[in-house]
Amino acid sequence: MQALGLLLLLGGLASAAPAQAWNATGHRLIAEIAWQSLDPATRSKIDHLLQAHPDYARWQGRGEQETRDESAFVEASTWADEIRHDPRFAGSEGGTTGDTPVLPGFPDMAAHRDWHFIDRPTNLLANQEGQHGQLDEQLPRLSATLGNNAEGEASRAWALVWLLHLVGDAHQPLHVGCRIDQDGNSDEGGNAVKVSLAYANRPRVTSLHAYWDDLPGTNALRGDALVREASRLRVANPPPAPAGNFKTWLNESYRLARDAGYPQGEGSPLLIDSDFNRRAQGIAQQRLSWAGYRLASMLRELLRRD
Repeated sequence: MQALGLLLLLGGLASAAPAQAWNATGHRLIAEIAWQSLDPATRSKIDHLLQAHPDYARWQGRGEQETRDESAFVEASTWADEIRHDPRFAGSEGGTTGDTPVLPGFPDMAAHRDWHFIDRPTNLLANQEGQHGQLDEQLPRLSATLGNNAEGEASRAWALVWLLHLVGDAHQPLHVGCRIDQDGNSDEGGNAVKVSLAYANRPRVTSLHAYWDDLPGTNALRGDALVREASRLRVANPPPAPAGNFKTWLNESYRLARDAGYPQGEGSPLLIDSDFNRRAQGIAQQRLSWAGYRLASMLRELLRRD
């Protein structure tokens, strides 16, 4: 109950990890919640910009939503993770380490793996290093690009697709918080922490970060099933008041990582029991919902002058 109480408290505030944040279903749910929360005029503006992105047709063809513009929006939410394995992008797994042809409107062809997180130590000692990652820097920078009518449509589309993803990352606790050991080594947002899922029918060992990523459920969720789950989350988790800003969102995730992100105990693997899993599920579902609401609100504001 402490974790759920923390969530209620956070709702009243005014104010290089190798794993991805939330799995693909998590990011699609955030996008679907945002789409359901958007007005038709803003949806039209979004689709107009997305058409300037080179992967727009692929998103439309892959999606299973009721309309093609909704499909493109939902599928675009996973693009920032997918380019980690796309040979067009430098630094991707299996990709080139040199220069690659720059796509229209793109400032570069880097996979930008360190944009997805900002690991703030939750147990920082005086002689240890502060934090890693660029999530806190890129959110306002990309927002400025998207909201600038003087930018070309392709550049704004690039920024939009990044924001579809990074707003979700900002709401995953272990993409903001980490722990440091006595030797000054970071656990990289729980990637180095092994946990045993003792509550499962077939207990297995995974990383704590991967456990949090996979809380939204199977990666196969699309189409009508995705729409229904997004609608259910909206009913169960109303929008936060106030919506806050980027700093607010990151501070919420940091506090959750510190106070509710790690199971108690010693040794390796740590035990995740049914009580911890129930609390974590509640946290994840609210974070996904809030990310969707906040994404919609941010897009309405940034595109209102279009």
